[in-house]
Amino acid sequence: MRISRRLVIGTVAVTAAVGAGTGIAVAAWSVSGSGSGGAAASVASSLTITPITPSGAAAALYPGGPAGGVYLTITNPNPFPVTVTGVSYGTPTSSNTTLCPSSNISIDPDAPTAVSIPVPANSTTPVTEISGVLDLASTAPNGCQGTAFTVPITAAGTQQ
Repeated sequence: MRISRRLVIGTVAVTAAVGAGTGIAVAAWSVSGSGSGGAAASVASSLTITPITPSGAAAALYPGGPAGGVYLTITNPNPFPVTVTGVSYGTPTSSNTTLCPSSNISIDPDAPTAVSIPVPANSTTPVTEISGVLDLASTAPNGCQGTAFTVPITAAGTQQ
């Protein structure tokens, strides 16, 4: 059996064309690039301290008695937990300056300034007491009975 030269040449040509087509289909260009990504650190928001007026047994101030506690909640609007580690106190005031002048209430000399109050991210603490902060004068008039007192508090803390 004789194979014609044309058939051989045709077969080789078709095989070469198929091979070349496959090579083109497989070939792909490689690319690369470079640049920068962006990010930014958040800005910490201030904590909010809200005074709570105690009642019942927690309303423990009386003339000449031991230093009483202050009650508060702390709100942390940050996306990270914070621990309040220190506090400082301003001048306390009376809610009824006519019957109980603010001069009857003062910060105890031994009021604590080091504390450890955890405040979860994006939340408010339960009512918290800092003991031994306020003194009611031994000469406080009867008008001080049932009077609420407020003391400004500045808190310092760190991210947990």
